[in-house]
Amino acid sequence: MTSLPLRRIARPFVRVITCLLLIVASGASASAQTKTLKPGTAYIDPDKYVEFQPGALPIVLTSPHGGRSKPNKIADRTKGVLGADTNTQELTRAIQAEFIRRTGLPAHTVISLLHRSKLDPNREIVEAAQGDPEAEKAWHLFHNSIKAALRTAVQTHGFAFLIDIHGHGHEIQRLELGYSIDGGRFNQTDAELDRDNLGPASTLNDLMASGRASSFAQLMRGPDSLGALLEERGFRSVPGPRDPGPKRFPYFNGGYISRTYARDVPGVDGVQIESHLRGVRATPEDRRQFAQALVDTMIVFLERHYRYSIVPANFTPAPGAPAPVQASTQP
Repeated sequence: MTSLPLRRIARPFVRVITCLLLIVASGASASAQTKTLKPGTAYIDPDKYVEFQPGALPIVLTSPHGGRSKPNKIADRTKGVLGADTNTQELTRAIQAEFIRRTGLPAHTVISLLHRSKLDPNREIVEAAQGDPEAEKAWHLFHNSIKAALRTAVQTHGFAFLIDIHGHGHEIQRLELGYSIDGGRFNQTDAELDRDNLGPASTLNDLMASGRASSFAQLMRGPDSLGALLEERGFRSVPGPRDPGPKRFPYFNGGYISRTYARDVPGVDGVQIESHLRGVRATPEDRRQFAQALVDTMIVFLERHYRYSIVPANFTPAPGAPAPVQASTQP
């Protein structure tokens, strides 16, 4: 289990932050591991493997499978899934742009620029890099960036919420929300789901432990769940009120990133979002509309469940932005 320090700071985070610099695990001195970074600025390592945008919100966006770069100095992977997720890098950027438009503040954002045939950051390093030293270097860059973002968010806001962005090609056109719970569990009734005490094994385990959720089943697919809030905004989701479980159809329940950080790191919750192409990722307009729905969902979700407003009280949204939901207290 990875551990991050937890320190609550009850004020908005709008100053220049100090966090870990994007570093390669080999050869970097301790003094070289910190640097003052400006929120919302894109930092790319010299090899152009990873892009890191430090944020000023408790939100961390990750995009492991949308890269396109295929440098010759990294050997091709020969095992596992090798295809990229179409337009998930662009979708992540659209979500970041919408957070800024709606709140005036950026989320932390970590994007792998490498094609999945070169590196799969959503796997442990052996499968991810398959023994290539350059791929291993890129893997460490990607995950050190996530750790830096989460550490900064937790130290500043008292918690962090990770959103891992993916794309699926399954038959049913709906979002698959992965909480590290096997899809078959969601085919059970609410009573059965609550009976099995699955909260500690989920990527919302910190929220469950806080006592603010009425039950695990309600948190997963009740009226205030992520699935319900996205469904209200036009995006069918599983689990959610319309689709409590995947039934007999394929369902991605979350991978290495969401399990390692949202499930296993204290102070961090999160979700893996597997999105269908048409209506979410296919066109710039699709991505814009989904980004609006997701940011609106997160504003409501964080207020209701974490008692946290990600919209500063004195912020005027950009033209055309829906009126923000205001919360009176922070966690």
